[in-house]
Amino acid sequence: MPRLERHARPPAGARRAFTLIEILAVIALVAVVVGFAVTRVSFWGFRMDANIRLLQNVIIGAQQTAITKNVAVQVMFDANNHRARILQDYNNNGVMDATDTVRYRPLADGAMFLSPPETIDGTAAAYITGPGVVETGNPQQRAVRIGPNGALSGDAVVYIGSPRRLPEDFRAMTIIGATARTGFWSRAGGAWRQRNN
Repeated sequence: MPRLERHARPPAGARRAFTLIEILAVIALVAVVVGFAVTRVSFWGFRMDANIRLLQNVIIGAQQTAITKNVAVQVMFDANNHRARILQDYNNNGVMDATDTVRYRPLADGAMFLSPPETIDGTAAAYITGPGVVETGNPQQRAVRIGPNGALSGDAVVYIGSPRRLPEDFRAMTIIGATARTGFWSRAGGAWRQRNN
């Protein structure tokens, strides 16, 4: 007759511990899942959002300067150098003179002024569109002009994108001419949608 072996039972209330192999297998599985999740997050989207917020702040600051100092302020969007130039134009000639005050705000994290695949207002694709756009003689340096009353001569839309030039990376800032109020737009699913202001 075969002999039955008895195994020692663990004491009542004792728990079974995990082995080192089981713990390492769970850690490896979690790392794989996290790896897939991180690669799906678009850090470019966050960078472009931050740059549109920067441009909105430029317009708000320019409008405050125009009203408080009773001076025309020209905000030029320089596509060559990827920056905004804020010019307090004391003699109101649209040109930077020795008596004028100028500041620059560069775009960050690789953002650049770019023509989008399609515009919000349905006009020909350009990095800035609308009746409020002021030509400076250089198509890569277009501007908007804010008068001492805080208004523009018309509406404008400014577009930025990433070096990847993917449609989902494009962002836009609308500027309402009468109030200089700005709006924030992004591309989602191939169409423009307005975000919270």
